[in-house]
Amino acid sequence: MDIHKLFVVSHTHWDREWYQDFQNFRIRLVYMMDELLDTLEQDPSYKYFMLDGQTIIVDDYLEIRPERTEQLLGFIRKGRIEVGPWYVMPDEFLVSGESLIRNLLLGFRKARSWGVEPMKSGFLSDIFGHIGQMPQLLQGFNIDNAVLFRGFYGDADPSEIMWASPDGSEVFGLKLDEDRSYGDFFFFMRWPFSSRKYEPAELVDRAKEMLAYKERRATVGIALGLDGVDHIEIEPMLPWMLDVLNKSGLPVQFEHSSLSSYLEALRTHIQDVQLKRYIGEQRDPGHSGNNNWTPANVLSSRVHLKQLNQRCETTIERWAEPWAIFGSLEGLEYPRGLLSLSWKFLLQNHPHDSISGCSIDQVHRDMLFRFDQSLLISNAVAEERLTYLTNHISVESLLDGWKKGIITLFNASQLSIDGVTIMELRLPGGSDALIRLPHLMGTSFVIRDADGEEVPYQVLDIERDSIQRLRPYRDIPGAETVDRFRLALHAKVPSFGYASYTYEQNEMKLPEHGQYDAPQLSVPVRYPGSMQSDVHTWDNGCYELKIRSDGTFDLTDKKTGKTYCELLQFEDESDTGDGWSHVSAAVNSTYTSYGKQTQISVVQNGPFVAMIQIEATLDVPAETQLGAVKRSTSRLSLPIRTTLELRKNDPLLRIRTIVRNEARDHRLKAVFPTGIRSEAYMTSTPFEMVERQIDRPDRSKSLNPDRETVPHNGLIYLQDDEAGFALFSNGLYEAAVRNDKSRTLALTLFRSTRREVLTDGGDGGQLLGELSFEYAIRLFGQDEKAGLFAEMLHERAGARAIQRNIETPLYETPHRREANLPMSRSYMGINGEGLVISSIKSAEDDSESVIVRCFNVTNHSVSGSLLLPSEPAHAELVNLDEQSAGPVEWTGSQVRLQAGPYQIVTVKLRFRQV
Repeated sequence: MDIHKLFVVSHTHWDREWYQDFQNFRIRLVYMMDELLDTLEQDPSYKYFMLDGQTIIVDDYLEIRPERTEQLLGFIRKGRIEVGPWYVMPDEFLVSGESLIRNLLLGFRKARSWGVEPMKSGFLSDIFGHIGQMPQLLQGFNIDNAVLFRGFYGDADPSEIMWASPDGSEVFGLKLDEDRSYGDFFFFMRWPFSSRKYEPAELVDRAKEMLAYKERRATVGIALGLDGVDHIEIEPMLPWMLDVLNKSGLPVQFEHSSLSSYLEALRTHIQDVQLKRYIGEQRDPGHSGNNNWTPANVLSSRVHLKQLNQRCETTIERWAEPWAIFGSLEGLEYPRGLLSLSWKFLLQNHPHDSISGCSIDQVHRDMLFRFDQSLLISNAVAEERLTYLTNHISVESLLDGWKKGIITLFNASQLSIDGVTIMELRLPGGSDALIRLPHLMGTSFVIRDADGEEVPYQVLDIERDSIQRLRPYRDIPGAETVDRFRLALHAKVPSFGYASYTYEQNEMKLPEHGQYDAPQLSVPVRYPGSMQSDVHTWDNGCYELKIRSDGTFDLTDKKTGKTYCELLQFEDESDTGDGWSHVSAAVNSTYTSYGKQTQISVVQNGPFVAMIQIEATLDVPAETQLGAVKRSTSRLSLPIRTTLELRKNDPLLRIRTIVRNEARDHRLKAVFPTGIRSEAYMTSTPFEMVERQIDRPDRSKSLNPDRETVPHNGLIYLQDDEAGFALFSNGLYEAAVRNDKSRTLALTLFRSTRREVLTDGGDGGQLLGELSFEYAIRLFGQDEKAGLFAEMLHERAGARAIQRNIETPLYETPHRREANLPMSRSYMGINGEGLVISSIKSAEDDSESVIVRCFNVTNHSVSGSLLLPSEPAHAELVNLDEQSAGPVEWTGSQVRLQAGPYQIVTVKLRFRQV
């Protein structure tokens, strides 16, 4: 296609932190922005500039230059500086779907606070591949386009494409070229003159070369030229350059423009063009081009950051926000400012070079502070709401003189709890028989449900003489010494709700000095039983677990009758790569735990929980020297301690692995030979289950040949005609299913790397010290797969317990209400197979309304209902930007839901005053 007009868009790609830390990058940002503002002010021929699709750049600059606020905002309001739509430019696979939505929500609200709409472009210029649901997310904010680079083949891909999500949502895509990506005009026209004066004749020749290159990819007669690249300053001479080109006789008009103007023109030009259509996830490793490769192993770089991030997301999405809403329904103010601040700290860790773990060590140390702040705020918000509800439960019927207190169990999931749950009970230090009279081998406390029925329990652990801080409102703080009992018991808690239990403690009176006749001792409380059926075999009602001498185990699903053998082996191989890529030494010796002698100990063997600990030690090479072709001959011990946790009648085998890592330059995986007869498997990504073929095409000639690993965010499963094998995990994003007879599932636990971008490297990426990993096996039948996503989120959120005295609850805040809450209550629920609630929060622009978002995890349409605590005063559908999207029907306290395949549905509710 012959190009007759080139829209030149000036910009800078601004990694907030990467090969330098944030503060050093910001100093450079200040200088760049100062020059930009001066140029815009003094030279009207320099018309436009685009701030990399982000709004945080404005905040970072004005924090140093507050005196230039009105000048900067003036140019933004005039459209000469384009901002947004993002708050930060995130990675798409390493954050939750809600994090991506909140990133856009914050970017939109930032722009609107400055008096403008954000740039309506899905600007994703340097992301490491793209999730399949991104077109749906963009359309949810009325964005009809995406600017894309990585994730495509790269052999002269067309410049204009169509891209669709699995739900059918479409955007048109601007596919940047594989060589110069988001800096094509810069590299063609500016970079060759970086150390010399511009030569007009050479400029024209280079423009011809650029146009010829772009015409091989163009589908319409207009094109985009991006005048900028990583952390680059403006070119004040750009108007002169364009004037030279426009007077050169070339049959092309060169116009300094905004990206929005180009998009407006492009919409007209592509109306009658049949564009190449792409569907779903775009993660091709890249086959040609200077920069057109998709880093595959950012999924496992500095894995502790991924684990912390998922913990923060779970805390704010599953605990802080929903329970802030439920607390507000009971009279407590919604903590909008605190939650907003928690989200900002968290989102500032989501830029693609930050959460990916491919920056310098200082950057990743700074991230730990932000994670801490987000988690501290979210936990404080959640705990305050849970305590508020517990303190105002009606206790009049319990004041009979013997009950000591209430333990309220809270459930942050759409699935109800009806099974063995673990919680903590605090008792006065040294007061229990298990501590004072251990020879009696029993406790002296009883737990009862709301009906007064005794609830058996199992003591899993005791922490003696722990300090419990007391911070009463209007009083000075204090402390008391308590013993913390970790208990397992069968609990029943409704969805997004709570259930209260009471506890009583018999007083243990011992003889006083000189007393001959001892007082009558109460009979200690004992609940005997075990799930052990053989020396190394346990049966919990769902599974039979048999431990082998090398630490692997066989697991039989009693429902399907299928046995999975020799599960959980460990593999260790070399890694001489960096934050982006795993690189094996040329001679890549791999060490496994298979057949290795292990020490097996039974940590818990009671009626409700069995815990079996398996200790193995791999003797692995100490390191791989940079430039070496093989691992070192010197060895180090790599101790691996794994605990298997089996709960009574629970279809989840929980696993926790602790590794003491002193070795360098290696990658450790946990592997599971599933034996499933399948040619494909499923992995969870934001708002979607992606089907992946086990027999993958040959990638040996791609720019990044390591294509065994694929992304997931916590759920992987395989199934055949007989049964299915699923793996849940927390904060582990890299996995593979191998094309072998056993269909082995390999889960990367961590990578140790020394290389850092533009430095001599260091130990920050080696992850030396103790590392902990949590994952679980879920065996299932054919009719259970639609519920796995919700089960994974349910397990990740867990349950929380709040304890209080019956008569004198401790108030640490000024908030009070009538103590008339019931002993058990559900605040939210959902029905409809495959519907998953992803968010319960306050509306952004309407403090009186609540947003509930869900999505359909299946590939077929689903009907269901949202179950509310009371009939709403109003309900409507809204888009992701929380703008009205049509009516929704409700009857009483049930809102009817209709969701197409993989569709995200957002409902805005207003409750009646109670």
